[in-house]
Amino acid sequence: MCGILAVLGCSDDSQAKRVRILELSRRLKHRGPDWSGLRQHGDNYLAHQRLAIVDPASGDQPLFNEDKSIIVTVNGEIYNHEDLRKQLPNHKFRTQCDCDVIAHLYEEYGENFVDVLDGIFSFVLLDTRDNSFIVARDAIGVTSLYIGWGLDGSVWIASELKGLNDECEHFEVFPPGHLYSSKDREFRRWYNPPWFNEAIIPTTPYDPLV
Repeated sequence: MCGILAVLGCSDDSQAKRVRILELSRRLKHRGPDWSGLRQHGDNYLAHQRLAIVDPASGDQPLFNEDKSIIVTVNGEIYNHEDLRKQLPNHKFRTQCDCDVIAHLYEEYGENFVDVLDGIFSFVLLDTRDNSFIVARDAIGVTSLYIGWGLDGSVWIASELKGLNDECEHFEVFPPGHLYSSKDREFRRWYNPPWFNEAIIPTTPYDPLV
């Protein structure tokens, strides 16, 4: 269990704003007592409170690709990370952390890489090359995640509501099995197993007397 907090596209890139985001991130310290990290790129901030499990020595976050143009903050565990590393022979990994594959997979496959991940996860990925970002949550929502919108149009992401509710005019649960892309400004379902069909989901209300 780690804590993530991201503020994307805010109108304030001042030192005071940075201090405020650090303060909000510390509200999630109980989720990750081993490391605190913050990366700022212009008007985007990605913060992380880490519980060190896989590669405790060098898996500090946020994580990056080789030239640090892709920034990622993740809560969760990628079970098939070793197999995924083998599929990325041309990439150099900075750590042995299971989540280190995410930035490199994005480089290779774009936003559609999420469905190759086997695990439980919530993450925010910022592509500094065009200032775009994506947010995703695991298939059934094992990891907690919330999304909010500030008055200035900024998008806020946090593992717990206490990280964003003071700053957002509106916030909601980030839906499991979905991805939010800044390019589309909307949610889309990434988890689409062959058996999934909304047409056959029961719609009759539960009646305990029947």
